[in-house]
Amino acid sequence: MTEESNGRKAAAIATRLGSAGVGAGVGLFVAGPFGAVGGALLQEALNEYAPRLIDAVDRRRSQAVAQVVAVGANTADMDLDRFSDAIEGSPELLSLLAETVQAAMETPLEAKIYALGVCLGTGVEDDTRDDAARLRVRGLARIEPQEAKLMALLDQPNPNGRDPWLGWNRDEILEHLPGLAEALDACMALLVAEGLATDAGVGGYGGGGPGREQWNLTDFGRECLRLLQALTPTPEPQADQQP
Repeated sequence: MTEESNGRKAAAIATRLGSAGVGAGVGLFVAGPFGAVGGALLQEALNEYAPRLIDAVDRRRSQAVAQVVAVGANTADMDLDRFSDAIEGSPELLSLLAETVQAAMETPLEAKIYALGVCLGTGVEDDTRDDAARLRVRGLARIEPQEAKLMALLDQPNPNGRDPWLGWNRDEILEHLPGLAEALDACMALLVAEGLATDAGVGGYGGGGPGREQWNLTDFGRECLRLLQALTPTPEPQADQQP
């Protein structure tokens, strides 16, 4: 099967998966707390801008799903017919596909979309590894641009000469990523909650608390980061677009 044929099939699958539920946003747009908005302005937004923006979201989601499916099939070394048949015949793989597609549709990170496709393909290729693939998908699902930058920094040796296991404290992180000043606590809480990072100082002598953080990536965090960093995107399969 040619790459062009694979691309068309991935786009067709994406159209079925990616558009589900997007159109429902129009009703929510009007039914929400917009009663106080002027009728004429609301009508203009409904008639012109809301459908156009929803179409843009729909196209973006369809494209992301097509990428995930194409990368997954390539990783599993299957054509898209076999790949789809394998997923449709397994409740576990259908569940893995659902989680993978949801994460792919919501991210702007191209590297994350490809990493999710690799995880999906790994689970399909060997169904004894679908649980591990699912864990990776869930870890990747929480990584967005800010978290990816923070993880890449935590993966580097601390330039201040501290032992590697001591990790990074708040001031050292903000010296390199000043844009995270207001979001660092939220980012670190997310990474720790997902098992991607840890504060090695908690419970240790002199560790823990403001200024005494010892933030490091966990092995799982490094594994997810490697998935993000190791992939070179290939041409994207394009979903059918309305003129």
